[in-house]
This record gives sequence, C-alpha cells and structure tokens, in this order.
Amino acid sequence: MGNTSRAVGAGVAAAVLASLALAAPVRADSGDTAAAPDTGAACAPALRVLKSLPGPDGGNPWLHTDQVNGIGPLGLSVGVSHDRPAYWLGTAVHAVPLPAGAAGGSVEAVNRLGLMVGTLTGPGGRKAFSYRPGAKAVTLLPGGQYATAVNDRGHVVGRRHDASTGASTGLEWSGPALRRELPVPPGFRLDEVTGINNAGQITGHGSGPTGDDDEPYDMNPGLLWSADTTAAPTLLQPVGGNYEYYRPQAIDESGRIVGHHWYTRAMQETPLLWTAPYTEPSYVPPPAGSTSGTFEDISPRTGVSVGAATTYDPPEDTVVRAQYRSGGGPMRVLPGLTPTGYSAAYAVGDDDRVGGVALDAAHVAHPVVWTCAGRQAYEPVAPARRPGGSPVGPAGPAKAP
Repeated sequence: MGNTSRAVGAGVAAAVLASLALAAPVRADSGDTAAAPDTGAACAPALRVLKSLPGPDGGNPWLHTDQVNGIGPLGLSVGVSHDRPAYWLGTAVHAVPLPAGAAGGSVEAVNRLGLMVGTLTGPGGRKAFSYRPGAKAVTLLPGGQYATAVNDRGHVVGRRHDASTGASTGLEWSGPALRRELPVPPGFRLDEVTGINNAGQITGHGSGPTGDDDEPYDMNPGLLWSADTTAAPTLLQPVGGNYEYYRPQAIDESGRIVGHHWYTRAMQETPLLWTAPYTEPSYVPPPAGSTSGTFEDISPRTGVSVGAATTYDPPEDTVVRAQYRSGGGPMRVLPGLTPTGYSAAYAVGDDDRVGGVALDAAHVAHPVVWTCAGRQAYEPVAPARRPGGSPVGPAGPAKAP
C-alpha cells in the first residue's frame, strides 16, 4: 500500500472512529439510554443481550444465524442477526446493506479501524465483501466467496470454493484488490483460511498425503503462511492423521495461535495454543464437568482466549458453555442467560469484551457481549454423577462469579 492510500485510509478511519464515539456501549438490562464504560476500574461487568434485526426469533445456535463474530473499537461488535450480516453500536443493531442478488450472510471479523469483512449469500452464490459502518454499499472482493479475517493494515483473507472439484483456494486482498493466492504443499487440499495479524501471518488448515508408506492416511495439519508471497506455508506440528484434525482459528500480534484438536472417533475436541517455532502445541484442559472444548479467538495483545466447552454425556444432555482463559490461567466459563442454557464465545478484544451467542429461558438464541469478561469468568464445579456415569445436572459455579 502506497503513501497516498495510507493517507486516505487514515482519513476514513478517523471518520469511522468519530462516528463510533457517538454511540457509547450500554448495559443490556438498562435499555439503550445509559452509557457504561467497558474498560478500567469503572467497567461494569454485564452480559449484554444485543438487539436483533426484524424477523423470526433464532432458536438453534448450532446454525450460527444469530451471534457476535468480532469485536471492534468503541463499543462496535459485528456478526449475524437472523441470518443477515449485522453490526452493533452498544446494543443497537444495524444491518449491512445487501446488494442485488444477496439475501443474507454474515460479518466474520472487524479490525480496530472499523473495517468489517464477511460473506454474502443468495441465489447468485456466495460473495466475499468488506464494509465500513454507515457506508451505503458493501465492497465485493474480487474472486472470493468467503472473507474470514482482516488486520489493521486492511489486508483481508478468505477463500473461494470449487464445488465441482471440492477444492478451495486461499486468498489475500490488500484493500479491494487481490494480493495473492495462498500456496499449499503438493497434493494438499485447503479447507479453511482463518486468521491474519498485522505482521501478515495467516492461519488455516487442510489435508494432504503423508508421503510415508507405513502411514498411508492423510495428515490434517494447521497451516501458517508468512507475509512473503513466495514462501510455502509452514505445517503446524503435529500434523494429525486418521481421525485426527488440527484446526487453528486465530492468531495474535505476537504470533500465538489458538484452535483445537478434533478426534472424530471419540467426538472430542481439545483447545490448543501454538507458539513459535510451532513444533508442539499446548493442550489446555476444558473446565471441570466438560468433556470437550474449542478455542475460537484470541485477543490481539492480551493473550485472552475464548471458545466453547461441551459435555456430550449423554448426547441428549449436551451442555455447551462459553469458556474463557487469560494468558496462562485455568480454563473458566462465562455465565449464560440461564444457569443451564447454551452459550458460546467467538470473539474477544483487548478491552476484555467477549462476543458470542446465548439461549434464553425460552430457547431463543441471542447475540451477546460480555463486558469485563475476566471479572465474570469462574471455575465450575464438576457435576455429581448418576450410577450409570451421566451427570445429575450441569456443572455450576463454585460460588457466584
């Protein structure tokens, strides 16, 4: 990006930040009238239920049609509301304008200057886009169907998918222009592109042959690209194999990567943290009472990681709760809208706001934001067990958070 582009970008960013400053975040239980700071000693810990776009209530959080996917500056959060791309200033919801041929979609990420990226859906297929708060139209990103992450330099990553071959091609855009296609090792299939930091490091995952006659099964590793457009990706270790998949989901400014290990034979996921030189991840145990868990995001600079903790024992009693981990501490959970209701965290910012989804007592899914999340997170107590091994009830807090 040249000096002229940077000057223009700085002017646009200033205008965006000024507009956001007019909409201070608010407590969900006080409506949209009382402002409350989200950081510092005056921060008021709260679980804020965000407003929804018009339409039928969301009821199935597994469909990802109503949730927060990204945390931006000054009370901005982004995601999806009733299967349409949306953003929030405080708790107030705003629709991303849909171009002709689009019926829905999702905002997947936002940078600290308010630039959003995501995917549009409709009869014309999927299209990757970028958008700034208040703009009259989205910008379509050439050649892309999915835009999944953006850094503060305006570099966007995503992919396109060829349904006829089942293959995906990873893409990086600089502003609205395609910068490169992401290379993969020979024989590899790309599955997802998941994150980018300001150093230009990009995360994703795929599968490919091991090249070992004694281990004929595919390996399923995480992938890491550098900013060097000519360099091949690094295969994060270990590389996986039959029934085992490694799924990096986000990367912070220091190069720490979070994700999970998925062992399909046992239907078990384990949260992971990779650090350079990426030769061995740290496996993070889920909170007490949970049998599985994921990391979905890491804050840019504070090391806080969030995701979902799940208990599948038995399947009909599945309990899913948003989970939270500060830099090196134990895994904790965040309070939901009900003591036993579904919740999951998909985004976290340096100001300790966490975004995700939660079910209310009527089993309606709501996009939510936890403010001062670390002050709400608690270590649960494992539930008592029935003679057959299943829990008597979901795990609860050792004491009120």
